[in-house]
Amino acid sequence: MAKHIPTGPIIAVLMVIGAGAWLYTGNSDEVAAETPEETPAERSLVPKVQATVLKESSVRRTLELNGVTQPARTVSVTSEATGRVIEVLKSKGDRVAANEVIARLDPQDLEARLRQARAYQEQTRLEYEGAQRLRNEGLQNRAQAAAALTQYEQARAELDSLERSLANTSIRAPFAGVMDSSAIEIGTYVRPGDAIAELYDFSKLKVIGNVPEADVGPLRLGQQASVTLLTGETMNGTIDYIGAVANPATRTFEVEIVVDDSPKQVAGATATAVVQLDQVPGHYISPALLNINEAGKLGVKTLTEDDTVQFSELTIIRSDTGGVWVSGIPDQARLIVVGQGFVNTGEAVDPIMVEQEDNLAAGL
Repeated sequence: MAKHIPTGPIIAVLMVIGAGAWLYTGNSDEVAAETPEETPAERSLVPKVQATVLKESSVRRTLELNGVTQPARTVSVTSEATGRVIEVLKSKGDRVAANEVIARLDPQDLEARLRQARAYQEQTRLEYEGAQRLRNEGLQNRAQAAAALTQYEQARAELDSLERSLANTSIRAPFAGVMDSSAIEIGTYVRPGDAIAELYDFSKLKVIGNVPEADVGPLRLGQQASVTLLTGETMNGTIDYIGAVANPATRTFEVEIVVDDSPKQVAGATATAVVQLDQVPGHYISPALLNINEAGKLGVKTLTEDDTVQFSELTIIRSDTGGVWVSGIPDQARLIVVGQGFVNTGEAVDPIMVEQEDNLAAGL
C-alpha cells in the first residue's frame, strides 16, 4: 500500500520563499530609484563667474607722507650793540638782501672816539718805527723797543674794537630773505641780544614730515618726490635728510624734502609728498575686487586649476583714481571679476573667461 505524502507543509514553504524573493526585488528597485544619475539641469546649478587672466607688469612703488612747509633757514636777528633805534629801514613782509641794513642805532660818541683812536694808532706806529731804527743802531735796548711795539698793538686793538662797535649800530640781514616780524620802532632802546626781527630764507622750500619705522627702510638721500600743497600746486623736490633716531612716542623718523626754486614762499602750510621708490612687479585691478577674509587678511578671489575658488593674499603697492597696484598674486592667475561676492572659498564654479580691460571696474 503506497504511503500518502502530505502537501500542506510543502506549499507553505514555497509561499514563504516566494514572498522573500518579492520583498528583495522590491527593495532593490527602490534603492535604484533613490540614486538617479546627475541630470544636465542639476549640473547647471554650479555657480557661474566671470574671470580674467592677470598679466604682470612693472610698477614703481611710492611712499606718501604728510608734512608742513618750512623755509630753508630761519634766524632771529638780534642786536649786538646798546643804543636807541634812530632809523628803521625794513619792516614786516619786506624782502632784504644779504648784509642789507635793517635798522640803525644811535652811535652816540663812537665816531669821536674812533677819530681819537685812529690818531693814537698813528702816533704809536711812528713811535714803534722810531724805536726799531734806534734799536738797529744800538741806541735803544730791546725792552724799550718791545714797549713801543706793545703800545702800537694796544692802539690797533682799541681801533678795531671801536670800528666793530660802530659797525654794530647798523643792524644787517645775515642772508637774503623775507622779514616776517619786527620788534623795534624808532626810539626803541635795545641791548646786546635783544630781538630785532625774524628773517626767513625761502631760496629753498622744505617739507618736513614723519615716516613710520616700517616704511623708512627704502628711503635714500636724493630720491625724487612730488610735493602737493593743500591749494593744489605741485612742485618737485628731493630727499635731503632722513632722521637716524625714531621719535619714542610715535615710532616715526623725520624726513626733509627740499624744493629748489619754489614758486610759493609759505611756511607752516600743509603739504603731501609722494616719494618715488624702486620698480617692482605687480598687477593693476579694481579696488572693488578686494576682499577681507575671516582672518582679517586683504586679498582677492582667484581660481585653482580645477575651477575651485581660493583666497589669494596681496599687498597694495599704490593706488590712483582708476584702480590699485597690488603684489602677491601669481602671474597668469585667474582672477574672479564678476560674481566673486556670491561664491566662497573652496566652492567649485563654472568660470567664463573675459578680457581684463573690460572688467577692471567690476567686482560684483
